[in-house]
Amino acid sequence: MRALALALGLAAPAGAQSLYEASSALDLHPCELSALSCTTLTLPLDHRANDPSRTIDITFALSFANVESRGILFYVVGGPGASGLASAEGYLSSFDRELTDYMDIVFVDQRGTGPDHGLACPAAQGRFDAADFSIRDPQAAKAAAHAYVADCTAEMDRPGLLPFVASDQAIRDTEAFRQKIGAPKVWLYGESYGTQFVQAYATAFPQAVRGVILDGVVDLSLDAPGFYAGFTTAAEGILARTLAACAEIASCARDTGGDPAALYDRLAARLDREAIPVALTLSDGRTEKRRLTRGLFEASAFFALYAPEGRAEFLRALAAAGRDNFVPLLQLGYANMFIDPETGLGMEDPGWFGAAFYAITCTDYDSGPGTPDERADRILSRATALAPEAPRLLRAYFPEQLACAYWPHQGPPTRPAPYAGGDWPTLVLNGDADPITPVAMAQDVLDRAANAFGIFMQGGPHVIWGRGHACPDGIVRAALMDGILPSAREQHCREDLVQDYTPLTLTDPAQLGDPLAIAQAVDTELYQSIAFSVWDGVHPVSIGCDHGGLFTALPTDRGTDYDFRACSFWPGLAVTGTGVESNLGEADDRITLALTIAGDGRGEIRYTYRLADEAWSISGSWNGQPVHLPRLP
Repeated sequence: MRALALALGLAAPAGAQSLYEASSALDLHPCELSALSCTTLTLPLDHRANDPSRTIDITFALSFANVESRGILFYVVGGPGASGLASAEGYLSSFDRELTDYMDIVFVDQRGTGPDHGLACPAAQGRFDAADFSIRDPQAAKAAAHAYVADCTAEMDRPGLLPFVASDQAIRDTEAFRQKIGAPKVWLYGESYGTQFVQAYATAFPQAVRGVILDGVVDLSLDAPGFYAGFTTAAEGILARTLAACAEIASCARDTGGDPAALYDRLAARLDREAIPVALTLSDGRTEKRRLTRGLFEASAFFALYAPEGRAEFLRALAAAGRDNFVPLLQLGYANMFIDPETGLGMEDPGWFGAAFYAITCTDYDSGPGTPDERADRILSRATALAPEAPRLLRAYFPEQLACAYWPHQGPPTRPAPYAGGDWPTLVLNGDADPITPVAMAQDVLDRAANAFGIFMQGGPHVIWGRGHACPDGIVRAALMDGILPSAREQHCREDLVQDYTPLTLTDPAQLGDPLAIAQAVDTELYQSIAFSVWDGVHPVSIGCDHGGLFTALPTDRGTDYDFRACSFWPGLAVTGTGVESNLGEADDRITLALTIAGDGRGEIRYTYRLADEAWSISGSWNGQPVHLPRLP
């Protein structure tokens, strides 16, 4: 195996420069969004033209090996539209320390992303993402897509950049950086869209490649209709598996009335007729009427499929909707679409540039010949033909394609050649529950690529490396750190499809009179609040409870302080009081709630749960009587 690794050029070249040594030729400065070192290169705006007067600044973030460099890894994030620099520290912290000890890692803000030339139109994006699209009303669908493109290009700061953000331009930016540091052979890692980038980079510059890792794989040979049809039908099947998994989890089945698929379909049919009005409590305590649309519902179902935890979160929100509480589904839709719950409008995100997604996608792929309306009509015709195969998630297929039909710049009419691999090793990673880059795409790439090895996960998330699982983490680590190739051409592993479903609380009316059940339910709902789950943990926040009232969270040196103001997580029961969450080390991690309860019963209770020993206690009074833990039978 060692001989084969050497034959493929996997072992670190003797005497190779580390990135730190090579960076002496760079002008380094602290990154704005991380503790890494950054460098900015001034590069041609159009690599295909000979015009030195038109340039663009591209910034790279460098993570130097802490102990000893065993090679350089170019890390290409997904999207397209994600900022590599904004997400760099988050990615690095999720990996084993050995990666940052022994690998030099490079991130980039690809053209169209980042603070300098990011393409974003949050207001137009929010309207488009929340809109209802139906193949039964093609004119409305086309009008919404046309309006989005017009509004988005008018809202963005740098519309003149649009012709120059295709992946082939960004690939040449990254190759220019490699040349700047002495043209070493590098590992290329791409996740999701990044796999498209990495495959094309390796094909264009084979002399640059020491090894390739593809994680959540895009098949370059597919045109836009084939790619969208492939992942839409795959997602449809994964949603069916997720609903079936809920039926096998006793608490999930109970919460959804015994048939989660039927509940999903009833709610989808209702939303197909009209949006559902939802009373949403804002951060100042006011209640405002909002609308849960089919678009928000279907988008949330689709995005939930990206990870086992997301599937559990969606199923819990679905179960709440089955009991006429639509706030969790509305909040989940807002979180997925990056819509501000306070205003109902799209928000800016320093790590994501929605307009760049379309600018890159629409110029990497081709929407076909003809006028924009003719292109849109063909897309809708294909959507109609696909509808029987995707009755629940058809929306995943056509709105993005419609936007591309009206986008001002179109991609080439031919697709790149399929990735063929090379003299380097290629690790192909994918899960069979991946809704956006289906495992079939990864298998096709594996079958075509020379010196390729497949690691496929049953269940699990979209993008499987760095999640803390021995498979694939150990296999990738061995290749990167030690030059050891996988032991077989194809290997399988398993992860949960749905992970850690949390049952709805206080669903039994008898529990509304049980102070311990109420205290534990408050603890649960606090951490199951979708609006709270996206809190940055830095700035104080006030969040409306599902049925009125508020709770606030204030970060402190010891953890988080909570304040409850007539907070009704459940109808007919209000919670007022305080909470203290201590995060001072495992022995001191705990949450303490001092609450006044008003509802079927009344009382003042103090509840503590300690993480170290997983023990709880309660004291206080309830309906005029002292509160004690019930004696165990």
